[in-house]
This record gives sequence, structure tokens and C-alpha cells, in this order.
Amino acid sequence: MKFSSTRVSAFGTFVMFFFLLPVFSAGLGLKKEKIIVACIGDSITFGARVEDRDTYSYPARLQLFLGEKYHVENFGLGSCTLIRKGKPSVWSQLAKIRKSNPDIVVVILGTNDTVGGSRKCWDHKNDFPQDYRDLIDTLRTFPSIPEVYICAPSPMVTETPGLDRARLANLQERQPRLQELITVIKNIAVEKKTHYIDLNTPMADKPELFTVKDGVHPNKAGYLFMAELVYKAIRKSSRPAKGSEFSEHCCSTDRSTKVQNQICQYHSGKILAKQPVLQNRMTKIY
Repeated sequence: MKFSSTRVSAFGTFVMFFFLLPVFSAGLGLKKEKIIVACIGDSITFGARVEDRDTYSYPARLQLFLGEKYHVENFGLGSCTLIRKGKPSVWSQLAKIRKSNPDIVVVILGTNDTVGGSRKCWDHKNDFPQDYRDLIDTLRTFPSIPEVYICAPSPMVTETPGLDRARLANLQERQPRLQELITVIKNIAVEKKTHYIDLNTPMADKPELFTVKDGVHPNKAGYLFMAELVYKAIRKSSRPAKGSEFSEHCCSTDRSTKVQNQICQYHSGKILAKQPVLQNRMTKIY
């Protein structure tokens, strides 16, 4: 059989194109191995008050929910505020967050903006709305053009066991401030057309989800609870990546038959086993 030089040349071109396509795609930014999720926040995002935050923080647990097609990065910073005048503030973190090239950004901020005293964050509460708008606008200028999710922060739970008088008084003073900021956050979500996740209402009046003697920072069970709420919001509004591990046992409306692999011990906060599945009584959809 004879092959014309034209056919041989065409075949060679096809083979070259086939092998070089991945290289060109990567160089042009057409191929991205994972969907990057940047979790922005304060010590609650960081994973304070639990041993081994790399395993038990809410971003770490969110990674398990989302699966290997996603890469979750934790940009939590202790004492971080949203307002620019706070020290430290999220504004000092934006260069790092931008560099991560996120596809999704989850913002949980506002808890430290309620602090008064020597930090005087609450003195600048009138800056909060515009600073939040500016943060959203800044995130949207990132080259990756991320989807932005803004959250009502988790609550301050005064029923948490072991609170001393000073801590209880502090939380009672800041609770209404946080609710005031949550109203602002909710309105900004509508105004700026961002995704909104309520972490406050589902966790309110559940001291078993919070660190004893603290009342603000979740325990292991609380961080897992947060992660599931964020996961559900991302799953609801984002199309899963091809081959994503949006697992059926996490999404099923009948959770009672899907708890074999992991049980969140509701009162002790002890986390067992391998897959991120909660007890049925903890998995209402909010």
C-alpha cells in the first residue's frame, strides 16, 4: 500500500498536535487541575481551640466534603476584622489570597468587628458596610474571577458550659452587635448579588457545638457542622467538577441510612472514622 506525502504529512501534524495540546493548554491557562476554594476569615476559619486544626478546622473538613477535584486553602487569621481600621484586618491578606488564584471565595468575617475596649473595632461600625462592599469588589478584580460567598458568622452562645462572669458579660454585650452586622451582611449580599450562607441561625442555641469556657469558637463537632453548611451552599450553586466527589451520602435527603462511616458525637464533639457524615439530627437543610 502506498501513502502519499500529503497523507503522511497530515498524519504527522495530527500526532504532533495530539501530544502538544496539553502543553499549549496549560500554558494558555486552559487547563486547571483543581477548583480552588479560598476560605477567608478570623480565628474561627483558622481553626482555633482544637488540636490539629489541619484536620479539624472547617476548611479541612470542607476539603473532605468536596473531594479531590477541589483544593481548599485556609486563610484564617486570628483576631482578623473586616474593617480596614482593625488590626489585623483582611486587607493585609488580599495579596496572598489573590496569588492562590481562587475559583471560589468564602468570607466569614464580622465577629471581631464587634469588639470594643482597647481595640475599638465597634467604634468604626459605620465603616463596616462600605468596607464589605469594597472587599467584594476587590475579590471580583482577581484574574480568576472567583464566585464570592459571604456568610453570617457563627453565633456567640452564652449557654456554653464553663463561661466565667467576665466572658459571659462580654458575649452578652457583643451578641446584639453581631446581629446588627448580620443584617448588614445579608443586605449587602442582595445588593452585590453574591451568594449568602447563614452560619448563625443553624448553630444558635447549640452549646454542644462550641468550646467549653469559650462560647465563640466551635469545637470539632461545630467545625464539622460549619463545613457541611458551606458545602451544601457550594453544591447548590456550583456545578460539580467532572469526577467530583460530591458524594451521595452527603447529599441524600434520607440521611438515616448514610451514617455508617462517620458519626459526630453530638454532645462530646468526638469525631470518628473516615467520611464526613453527620448524625441525622444535625443535618437539617437551612
